[in-house]
Amino acid sequence: MKKKTLETVLDKACFFGLRGFESDSFSCFLPELQNDKKGLLIELGNEALFERNAFCDVSAIPGFSEKTGWKIIRGKTSFEYPKEKEKWVNFYANISMLKRKFERIATIFPQEKNEALAGIENSCLAVFSECDLQATGIDDLLRLKIAETNIPKTPLFLTVKYSWFFTLLLCVLPFFIASKPAEQVSNLRNIANEVKKYSEKGDIVHIFKEGESLTQIARFAIGKYNSLVTTETMVKEYLENNELSPDSKIKTGDTLRLKLPTFSNPRHKAMQPAWNFFTGILNDSLAYITELYNVKPANTRRHDGIDVGARKGTRILAPFSGTAWTMEDERGGLMIAIAREKDLIVFMHCDQRFYLSGQAVMEGDPVASVGTSGHTTGPHVHIATGKITPGGERNIGGLRYSILDPFEWYGGI
Repeated sequence: MKKKTLETVLDKACFFGLRGFESDSFSCFLPELQNDKKGLLIELGNEALFERNAFCDVSAIPGFSEKTGWKIIRGKTSFEYPKEKEKWVNFYANISMLKRKFERIATIFPQEKNEALAGIENSCLAVFSECDLQATGIDDLLRLKIAETNIPKTPLFLTVKYSWFFTLLLCVLPFFIASKPAEQVSNLRNIANEVKKYSEKGDIVHIFKEGESLTQIARFAIGKYNSLVTTETMVKEYLENNELSPDSKIKTGDTLRLKLPTFSNPRHKAMQPAWNFFTGILNDSLAYITELYNVKPANTRRHDGIDVGARKGTRILAPFSGTAWTMEDERGGLMIAIAREKDLIVFMHCDQRFYLSGQAVMEGDPVASVGTSGHTTGPHVHIATGKITPGGERNIGGLRYSILDPFEWYGGI
């Protein structure tokens, strides 16, 4: 790996952890930052990290050392991590935002591993203990880690590197008993419980919120209960059945009781699981699909993914753990993909991206926000799915993949 490239990655992907350090020993190990660069050291037992947009104004964070360029944000010794999923969504979003604002970000992990912090630990470039730093500095260890993760993973390299593992596996394989892996905490929304909570006697009960519209609610309801992409005619018909129109005056806080939509779609039951999966990727309870996959258009353009509409800035959550890859072009705008083994999912037209290429992503992490970058007519995310293969017709982050209908792809994961 070229030295210049390595230093560039070090400046942009330097999120790391420190484990088991005493609070008065931090400054001994933090590297001095040059040229007005700034570093942030965060103790995770900190209530502010779990509040929405707690660090939106990073210019207001005082107390950076003039000598080292570092600021330490202290936490509570007896801090208890929250159980609410929304708090953890805020936590990951705050960490992602801080990673984009500072040249170095470090977190302090407790001596004993904490299951609640497994996601943030896996997204670190590396986690160091005091023993690791006795002989060399943090930046040197980070350079080694970056170089190591960018060594070409050829079959020969992988065979040599992991030969000890295969040998050990062959020795102990007869003693292994298959067991169900432990479930990991996910921030993904399960809207089945939400629908049950707000449904009564076959009706939809919804409390109208600021920024919502009757058209958006109608499109969500028709899609949710019929797996159909709506037209203006369908929206108008559904609202009229509820003695409403798109222009009806509804105030924030009003309670709406709507009949279940009854449009005909014989494929609804087959489509519903995938429909819920793709709309559930967006952290918006009224997300809806605006266009389906179509590669053989009659009088319309080719569309090699699905479009999910939501408000601008809505967080896009990772549907599975994997590695992030980014790119951008004139049509797709800001794009981010998540890859694992052979599966890949790409999100286009993003407003912001919270990860850099090569960083680890945990299921449920906010990876980007809905926007209008590229060629769009309004806020939405274009979702493309495929299988990673050397002969694939598409490329992102050096990965080649073949496009699949997202509903077909969902059935195979």
